Formats: sequence, C-alpha cells, structure tokens
Amino acid sequence: MVVTPPTAQWRAPSSWKEQPASGLRLASFLASNDAGETADISVVTFGGTGGDELANINRWRGQLKLAPVEADALPSQVSNLAAAAGNFSVTDLTAEQAEPGKPLSRILGAWISRGNTVWFFKMMGPADLVGAQEQNFKGFLGSVAFTGPADPGRGAGAATGTNDLPKPLNAGPDLSNMATSPTLPTGEGVKAAEGSVLKWNAPASWTVKPPSSMRKGSYALGAGGGIDLSITAFPGDVGGTVANVSANGLIFFVADTGSKDPANPQRIVAAVTSWQGDSWFFKMSGPSKLVADEKAEFLDFIQTVRKP
Repeated sequence: MVVTPPTAQWRAPSSWKEQPASGLRLASFLASNDAGETADISVVTFGGTGGDELANINRWRGQLKLAPVEADALPSQVSNLAAAAGNFSVTDLTAEQAEPGKPLSRILGAWISRGNTVWFFKMMGPADLVGAQEQNFKGFLGSVAFTGPADPGRGAGAATGTNDLPKPLNAGPDLSNMATSPTLPTGEGVKAAEGSVLKWNAPASWTVKPPSSMRKGSYALGAGGGIDLSITAFPGDVGGTVANVSANGLIFFVADTGSKDPANPQRIVAAVTSWQGDSWFFKMSGPSKLVADEKAEFLDFIQTVRKP
C-alpha cells in the first residue's frame, strides 16, 4: 500500500523575511530587530515511525555548547503546545556562555507527528531577539494546517520521538533494521585522512580520489571502484534533523534511498552532521547492489569521524 505523505500550510508573521528553501529545508525565514541582529527559522520534515526524542534535544543542546542530558531529564526539557494541527512538543534552550563578541544564543524548537512523518520547526538566534519573537513563533505553530492522510495507527498531532531512522517521503528501503556492524579495524590496513576540521579513518581498500573545490574528501570503493564517496561541508545548520547515529560526540542523520528504475537501480546512503556552524555531508552513491554490500563498512567509517 502506498501512503501519500501529508503536506502543510502556515502563515508566517509579516515581519519575517522569507528566504529560499535549500538543502533539507522546506521553508526558511529570518526575523530581525533594530540592532540588525537576525534569528533563523527553519521548517524540516522526515519520514519515520518513532524512536526517542533525547537525541534531538541533545543535538540542539550541542549547538549551544550545552552538556547533553539523560533521559530522566526530558520532562524538564520538553513542554506541550496545543494547536489546531495537534499537540506540538516544544523545547526552549539558552546557551550558558556567549561566544566572544556575540550575544547569548537561544533555540526555540518544536516538532509534531502527522501521518508517517515528523515535522520540525526551529528558531535560533540571539537570546533577546528569540525572546521577543517567541509569541510570533508560537503563532506560527498555531497557523500550521496539514492536508493529506494521518497515520491510522496514532492520532494526528501525537508527538513521536526524534531518533528515527528516516527514509525519504517517496522512496527508499526500510532502515528500521539497520545493523550495528563490527568496529572498523585500527592500525595496519587503515589509512588516516582528514578534512579542514573534522577527521576520519578510511579503510585501506578505499581508493583516494583527487579532491575538488567542493569536496573535503573523495574515495572510490566497492567492486571495480564503482561507488563514489564524497565528503562536503557547507556553511549553515542542516535544520532540525533526525539523529540516529552518534559517534565521538557528533550526532548524524542517516538516510538511505534508491531509484525505482529497474534497468539501472541506484542507491545513496548519506550521513549528515553539524560542526561549528557547518553542515558536513558524507555520501556514498552507486549501483544498488554495490552500495548494499558496502553499507556496513560505510557505517563503520562514520563511527570514525571525529573532532580535531
């Protein structure tokens, strides 16, 4: 049975400036004040069936350089907001220290489940500006209206966790049984590589390809080198992503999708993380069978990615 994912509509405050949607964002806005400060607002959605919300809270806490919390602290981190679309889970986080020359940062984040998708709404910026925009943000949430089917297995708007293994809304294999594969070997047989900030260990069987202006790293792997692996970084946060892999203090969103062309089946496995204001993309693409054969090693590789 094919389930059509729901879509959403909303009304943004007239003072917010709409920005081009890009990357994983369905919508993007900027709120500003007379001092010229700006707060970023994003709307992101992913397919998923549930998990725990602790990873997402800790990911946003990490963006503010706050220590992670344990599961028993979740009640103090999450509140509910009843709206026409359903019940939003909301978190309000403020950094403990400001970066030199900058004001304290604050995040207002909210998520809601509709059908087999989870929607994320996030505002991040100077604490005073986010505070001044809090009612606008909540009004924005209140304006959200969904169209399309709700999952009959749970009520519309019932909040789920955010530690899903997401798959794209229109395609892709089920990731719910993603295996935890053996740890990547260390020592002989592993060659080290590093990007401009993050570092990683690539298996010795991977062939290093010449870097390009866009890539921090580039490899060929699989039978006959038929798989391309790229590592890129772009300024800006990827949004309120769903996290399902944690490695060395970094939290990754992992997606797995494939083409429907039986004559040329292709597959992509990608992992995305945020680090120091940049979004890092680790993407493996190639023929479906080759990518399937190398997926476990790719996930081991992600486990080696680390901060300098």
